[in-house]
Amino acid sequence: MEHSIVSLLLLLLLCVSPWQVTAPAPAPANGTDGGGGGRPRVPAVLVFGDSIVDTGNNNAVMTLTRSDFRPYGKDLNGGVPTGRFSNGRVPPDLLASRLGLKDLVPPYLGTDIADEDLLTGVSFGSGGTGYDPLTSTLVAVLPMQEELNMFAEYKQKLVEIAGDAAAARIVSESLFVVCAGTDDIANNYFLSPVRPLQYDISSYVDFLTQLAYDFIKQLHRQGARRIAVLGMPPIGCVPSQRSTAGAGDGVSDCDEARNRAARLFNAKLEQEITCLKKTLQLQTIGYVDIYGILDDMIADPGKYGFDVSTRGCCGAGMFEVTLLCNEVTATTCADDRKYVFWDSFHPTERAYSVIVDYLYPRYVEKLL
Repeated sequence: MEHSIVSLLLLLLLCVSPWQVTAPAPAPANGTDGGGGGRPRVPAVLVFGDSIVDTGNNNAVMTLTRSDFRPYGKDLNGGVPTGRFSNGRVPPDLLASRLGLKDLVPPYLGTDIADEDLLTGVSFGSGGTGYDPLTSTLVAVLPMQEELNMFAEYKQKLVEIAGDAAAARIVSESLFVVCAGTDDIANNYFLSPVRPLQYDISSYVDFLTQLAYDFIKQLHRQGARRIAVLGMPPIGCVPSQRSTAGAGDGVSDCDEARNRAARLFNAKLEQEITCLKKTLQLQTIGYVDIYGILDDMIADPGKYGFDVSTRGCCGAGMFEVTLLCNEVTATTCADDRKYVFWDSFHPTERAYSVIVDYLYPRYVEKLL
């Protein structure tokens, strides 16, 4: 099975790289009504990163790293897949709801977005990407630099809708969320042979941290003033990584090498953000620790109302992710509310809800 995953990556390189954008599709019902009730805390939420925050951008990209097919999205939008890598809503949606903006955050690409949705925020995230440009190349998805380019284009659209002054205010007062790095470790360094020949893991983490630092500075130069930057989760405890690193049984112990890399990155990222605050004289840039809450959920799922945390709900829950999680070859569990993970890499909507509810008062509110 591990060999088949590597073969899939090689196929992506040979057949669909570099990434290409397809024509827009009709916009799904994105629910622009404020989900949190009352006055929104910020004008908009603008999201950058990987599959945790991709709400459908990869639908418009010529890549096999996608989720616009069943059983993805079975508990959202009447069961019609939207391109979110879960059974339902994902963190940008849940965060926008908490902020009182809307229930669903649309992807920037691939749909005709209403002016109201542009004004209140979109996701630029692309599943499979990372800070390292090689990570996106391996699976033919949008590099992080292209997400910044799309943001620049988005700002022009804001000006056309609201005028220069209002557009500048929206950008400066909005909440920016950056979530990347996991694929750099899981699907690049530990799966592809290129980076390990160039870096040991400590040097590679230094490389990633510098790229993350540069990305945040570029966001700031483009007008961002409230920026939440997520660290990495316990990558070695994700079902697919347990299986890849272990015996392939889906219940092997967490892989400590991957977890150690995640912790090292998180420590360095937090240090860099502290330095950025001083350099930019801006206190509304914050590090968000996602490692601790997810690590605890996996170690003690019953504490959070779950039964299963070592495998996903889709198929056997060990390797099924993206194309391998489909309704033809992989049945889903009877009750996904009992599972921390939807497929072998991404949490369920319910697990995401627990995580966002935990992180919001501890990290996000301090930036508002």
